[in-house]
Amino acid sequence: MHFDVLTAPLEGPSACGEDLSFSPEFDQIAEMRREDDPTLDQGEWVTSLKVADWPGVSRLCQALLAERSKDLRLVMWLTEAEAMLRGYAGLRDGLTLCAALCRDQWDALHPLPDQGDMEERIGNLGWLLQKVQSFADSRPVTRPRHGAPHSLRDLAAARQSNNAPSEPENAADRITVDGFMRALRDTPRDHLRAQVEALRDSQAALRVLQDVIDSQLGQDGPSFVTAREALSNALHDLERLAREVGALDGHAEADHLQDSPAGEPSTEAPASAVARGPVANRAQALQQLREVASFFRRTEPHSPVAYLADKAVKWAEMPLHEWLRHVVKDQGAMSHLEELLGLHPDPEHPQGH
Repeated sequence: MHFDVLTAPLEGPSACGEDLSFSPEFDQIAEMRREDDPTLDQGEWVTSLKVADWPGVSRLCQALLAERSKDLRLVMWLTEAEAMLRGYAGLRDGLTLCAALCRDQWDALHPLPDQGDMEERIGNLGWLLQKVQSFADSRPVTRPRHGAPHSLRDLAAARQSNNAPSEPENAADRITVDGFMRALRDTPRDHLRAQVEALRDSQAALRVLQDVIDSQLGQDGPSFVTAREALSNALHDLERLAREVGALDGHAEADHLQDSPAGEPSTEAPASAVARGPVANRAQALQQLREVASFFRRTEPHSPVAYLADKAVKWAEMPLHEWLRHVVKDQGAMSHLEELLGLHPDPEHPQGH
C-alpha cells in the first residue's frame, strides 16, 4: 500500500471526494468479494464454485481511495482483501490505514453521518472488528516446502478432533496435530519470525485505531474487547509455537523488546540517542520521542510507532487528572479514581468528552 497516496486529501469541494454508495464500482466490489462455500453439499447439480477475486478487490479499493473517495467501507474491504492475500501483514496495513483516515479525515469521511447520527459508521467499524477477530487465527502461519499452509485455527481443529469420535469418511481430509507440527518445522524460520512480527504490529495498530475511535465517538463507539482478545490469544499461541521450533530465541526477543540488557548500547549501528549518551533531562527525553516519531513517519509510514510516540509526548504534558479524564471513558470509574487518588475535578473542565 502507498499510504501517502491513500491518505492524501482529494481535490474538489470535499477532501474526501464523492459518495459512491450507489455506484457501479461498489456493486463490482461486492461481486468480486462474493464466493461460494466449498463445504456445502451441491447435491446432484454440481457446478464450479465462485471464488473471490481478492487481488481485484484490493486494486479497485486502492484506486477509488486514491482518486475518488475516502470511504470507511473501501478501507474495510481493502483490509479484508489484504488480509486474505498477505495475512497478518495485510491486516496490519489495513488497520493502520483505517486509523490514519479516521484520525485525519473524520469530519468529511464517507459515509457521512445522517443529521449527526453515526450509526452507519459504527456499524462499519463493528463489521471490521468482527473480521479482525476472524482473521486472528485463520490466516496461514506455516509455509512448508511440501503441502498446504496451515493456520492456528487448523491446529485448534486438529486438537479437537483428537478428542472426538473418529469419522473414517473425513479422516483423509483432516489435518492432525502431528501434521501441523511437521509443517511448522518445515517452515523457514524467517517466515515464522515475520508472521510473529506482523501479528504484533497488527495488535499495536488495533490499539491505535481504538484510541482514535474513542477520541471521535467516546462511549458510543463499538467494543474492541473481543477483537483485542482474539489477537492477543493468537499472538500468545504463535509465539509459543515459534519458540518450540527455534524461530524465536533470545536475539529475537531482544529485538521485540527494543532494549539492550542493562541499558547497554548495541554494537551494531548505534542510534543517535545512544551516541549522545544517557538522557540528561525531561526536555531531552521528550525531544528524543519526537525524533523517534519523525523517524518512523519517514521510514515506516505503516507502523503505529510514530503515532504512539507522538501520543506519549502529548500525555507527558498533561497533569494526572487531565490524563485520566482523557483515557478513562466511564464517568463512574473516573469518579472512583479521583476519590481514591484524592484528585478534585476542575469545575471548568468537566469529565464529559
